[in-house]
Amino acid sequence: MANPVTYRRRDTPFAQIGGAVGLDLMNTMSERLALDRIVDYLVDYDEVVRFAVESGLVDAAQETVLHGLAVRHPDEAAAEWERVRELREALYAACYEGGPTDLVAREHAEAAAAGMLARGGDGWGWSFDVDLALPRRRLALAAVELLLRDDLDRLAQCADAECGWVFLDTSPRHNRRWCVASDCGNRNRVREFYARRQAAGAGASAG
Repeated sequence: MANPVTYRRRDTPFAQIGGAVGLDLMNTMSERLALDRIVDYLVDYDEVVRFAVESGLVDAAQETVLHGLAVRHPDEAAAEWERVRELREALYAACYEGGPTDLVAREHAEAAAAGMLARGGDGWGWSFDVDLALPRRRLALAAVELLLRDDLDRLAQCADAECGWVFLDTSPRHNRRWCVASDCGNRNRVREFYARRQAAGAGASAG
């Protein structure tokens, strides 16, 4: 049976600690490895849009249009929300569980077919119509961009037993353990400290 998931809207910006948009997308689910308290921050289509805006995939003008479309077409918006979550989980499975990349590839192919390459500034980029599928298409491109990186040997996952957040370990010694040192790092250091004290106390009592 699948682990229960709680949907919770973030009251702060989405975390951007992964080192790539695809990894930050995976981190919209928290406590991924917990048995009974997994939290999904992509609670609805509006939060998908919010994540895309914060990740630089959708601009403010597009955001306004997307919110208006979601109000007028709630069923289509809900379907897009579900597809983004499926893309997120397929990408996580591909990167961290050795899962297939079929769904990611299909989403990328659909995005490429729907867009066009356009010159902008000093380079080329993908241009899309502003419809409800825009965030998913941008995220599909980001997902394949992640999979095609040449430093995927640096993919890592937080050493906390339940956290599950993921990142590219770009530390000089490739020994980064925590998603956020001041969060999971501190919590586990305190836990380990008290465990050592209890072990020492038990040893002294036995002596």
